[in-house]
Amino acid sequence: MVSSTTQSAGQRKQDERERLTKGMEDELGVLSEHPEDHEYLHISPENIVAHLKSRTEGWTAERVMIAFIRAACAAHRKTNCLTEVVFREALEKARRLDKEYAATGIAEGVFWGLPSSFKDTYNILGVDSSLGCSPHCFVPTEKEEEEAILVKLFRRGGGIPFCKTNVPQTLLAFECSNPIFGTTTNPYSSERTCGGSSGGEAALIALNGTPMGWGSDIGGSLRIPAHYSGICGLKPVRGRWPVLGQRNSVQGFEGIRGMVGPMGRTVDDLIFASRSILNLVHSDVADLGFMGEMLIPLPWKEVELPRKLKVGYWTQDHLIKTSPACARAVEGCVKKLREAGHEVVAFQPPDIAEALKIFAGLTSAEGYKSLLSNIGPDPMESSMRLVTLGSKLPGWLHSALVWLVDNFLKDHLFASIFATSRPKSVQELWQFTARRDVYANAFRKLVWEDEGFDMLLCPVQAVPALEHGTTKLLSPLSVATILFNVVDSTVGVLPVTHVNKDLDTHSLDFLDDSQGSWILEKRVYGKDGAYDAEKMHGLPVGVQVVGREWQEEKVLKMMQVLEGLVEYQG
Repeated sequence: MVSSTTQSAGQRKQDERERLTKGMEDELGVLSEHPEDHEYLHISPENIVAHLKSRTEGWTAERVMIAFIRAACAAHRKTNCLTEVVFREALEKARRLDKEYAATGIAEGVFWGLPSSFKDTYNILGVDSSLGCSPHCFVPTEKEEEEAILVKLFRRGGGIPFCKTNVPQTLLAFECSNPIFGTTTNPYSSERTCGGSSGGEAALIALNGTPMGWGSDIGGSLRIPAHYSGICGLKPVRGRWPVLGQRNSVQGFEGIRGMVGPMGRTVDDLIFASRSILNLVHSDVADLGFMGEMLIPLPWKEVELPRKLKVGYWTQDHLIKTSPACARAVEGCVKKLREAGHEVVAFQPPDIAEALKIFAGLTSAEGYKSLLSNIGPDPMESSMRLVTLGSKLPGWLHSALVWLVDNFLKDHLFASIFATSRPKSVQELWQFTARRDVYANAFRKLVWEDEGFDMLLCPVQAVPALEHGTTKLLSPLSVATILFNVVDSTVGVLPVTHVNKDLDTHSLDFLDDSQGSWILEKRVYGKDGAYDAEKMHGLPVGVQVVGREWQEEKVLKMMQVLEGLVEYQG
């Protein structure tokens, strides 16, 4: 039952969004009536800025903004991806930039005149950061010091924020839906989710509704949407990029450290965004008032890759068997890398499921009380059910269910994961924190020191984009991304292929050799399961490219190599 408070807040927010969007459509027209916008929409953000600064005929900040406002409106009509709309303010800012440039001949800033979208979590002056929760509606960011540092940096570089994008309720899901703004759909199929929590951002980028965007990631929140929607994304390591000025669903949580990062259509877009932001951070730290946020003094540095990379790869995490489509994506990359002369080695990290146990143990430590306090009177989205179930049960019932799954249903792996998801004492929290450090340190030593890999290659998730509603009992699918939040690695995602119904259908005996959780795998591959290659035909499939901490430049360069080899066509 939806409360009257939730219904009222949701209706008012959606009415406000519709008024602002429709107003721009009435004033500027719609994308389908303006094929000439193609020139502005299908070019890299770096080249947009170059055209603006060189005064290429027909290129002004206003004209570019108009094209992207039309495209963002079209993307929203298709996927319901927008939350906060600041089109009017952005258009006025673009016009002011053009006037100043005409008067002075000066166009300063690496992002000069460039529009960009931001995930709803980023505080932007004058609008809400609601997380899809009614208690945070109509509480706009009013003080300049509260605006997200990344937004300030983008502005300082001459860029123009022009909209914010949808997220799952409280962010703790990869189904992009909430009671305030509704459900965002996949740009390839309205029956499927675009992923989460940076799902609206991914949908907008995939439909050319923004030149590039900005997400965040604490368990795959940036990478899963990139995989589902066929775009690129980068999750850096915490401490190099500024994260202040975002609304987090749990203030003060340090068990797993969330990170911000760029999202774009190509790896070149990520390189442009990363190089620009990191150079801005280290040129304007004092001026922008970063004091209080501890950032390592490491500006962007150009790197050269070894001529022969050593790459470790795997296709299975032994929790939920990887689908034929997602395994084929990795195997196709392996083939291309070998043909290009790189050393590619099959490698299996020890006990990937342990990372999920650590993640669940830490995030559930106080029973999700802080997380769920964001919801207020709102109904809880179904995608959060399994995640929060263990914390809601009385201790005796939780223990009984663990025993039942372990001893009666004989799914020892699922039981061991579910056992960690419960409220804990301070002592237990410290034990899980120590467990995290032991696992992460051992992983890093094994991969980068003992094996000497330059790069790891693996699936983003066991499956491509899921149908709406099917995520509610499949939150453990995020183990493949959670692994690198626990370890705190630098990770990029890029699309490499599409689901092919002729190549990716699973056989009746597909699970015969599985070492994973039969309960979860039955939901994915059983009768009427979540994976169906015929229904998924044409959906994008991405891979994760993983590197050492603090080596964003190298990871992006390796992604660029792989992107050139696979020649993905979106």
